Amino acid sequence: MSQYFTEFSAAASATVYQRILAAMMTTPTLYIFAISHYCEKARWALDYLGIDYRLRYVAPGEHMKIAKQLGCPGTSVPYLELENRVIQGSADIITWAESTRSFNGKRLTPDADIEKAVAIEKRIDDIAGVHLRRFYYSEALVEHPSTVRPIFTKNLPLLTKLPVIIGWGKICSIMKKRMDLGKQQGEESQAIIDAELAWIDDLLSDGRAYLVGNRFSRADISVASLLSPLVLPEQHPSYVGLAHPPRLAATVATWVERPSLRWVRDVYAKHR
Repeated sequence: MSQYFTEFSAAASATVYQRILAAMMTTPTLYIFAISHYCEKARWALDYLGIDYRLRYVAPGEHMKIAKQLGCPGTSVPYLELENRVIQGSADIITWAESTRSFNGKRLTPDADIEKAVAIEKRIDDIAGVHLRRFYYSEALVEHPSTVRPIFTKNLPLLTKLPVIIGWGKICSIMKKRMDLGKQQGEESQAIIDAELAWIDDLLSDGRAYLVGNRFSRADISVASLLSPLVLPEQHPSYVGLAHPPRLAATVATWVERPSLRWVRDVYAKHR
């Protein structure tokens, strides 16, 4: 009898292990930088749609090696590793998530005005998102790099974190070159962001709660997440304790009551 229970227990343990292993193999892994507003967009979308996923924070430099290992066409995070392929980019991750694995009945692509929602998403991805990153880093990374490193090393394992700390100066130099950072570049991006905020202000001028239709959509999640570095909403999972560098803080102070940024705060409070 004792031998029977021992064998039964071993078999049960093996079954549980196999189930856990199978779940791990089928659960997608989302690779992100904690600081990235594009990563926040993908992460928020998966959370909102009720998608089960594993989160993996990666270090600058390490993300390029991982992307190559996974066969990604580019190196930019976020990317979502599935059993048989990799989805790269926040927009494609949203499309995959709601067409393949949405369990809670929620959707981010509206039933009507799909083209309008996608057009808003693409514009914010291609213009405001890019220039907000350049605006922030042109001051923070160039003049105050020590303030940026903690969020880049946030939640990293120690053995991954140490090379970032040791090589931070070199990492900053590479990022400055690749993102074309500097005071003049920051001012150029600031002007572009100002114009994009005016565009969003105009969209909201009729008092609408959402950018397309009467419910939360991929247009809203895109605009809110990609503008979140200006607002630093308390609901953001990575921005707690992050502060703006001085010139950016002064600029944001003049923007903070714009309809677009008030709307971002409201959307985060309601949906994040």
